[in-house]
Amino acid sequence: MRIKNLILTMILAILTLFIIIDYIYLQHKTRNKFVNLQVLIDEEHHLNSDWGRLQIEYSTLVNNSHVEKQAKKQLGMILPQAEHILSIKR
Repeated sequence: MRIKNLILTMILAILTLFIIIDYIYLQHKTRNKFVNLQVLIDEEHHLNSDWGRLQIEYSTLVNNSHVEKQAKKQLGMILPQAEHILSIKR
């Protein structure tokens, strides 16, 4: 009977040790996943701010006055005189 109790105690001790080690391992993995999540959230914030900046830059670049100014400056284009404009009516 005494040997049975000793074996049962040893099995329970080994099982408890295994559960404790597994718990520690899972806590470690969870912390690593959380750190990775925080890194990805920071990256998302940076990408969102870059996206907002690029949208503002895009809206500035496609503004009609900006396009007209660049056409005059880079291509030497000018607005036609009133006598050179034809209107077609249906």
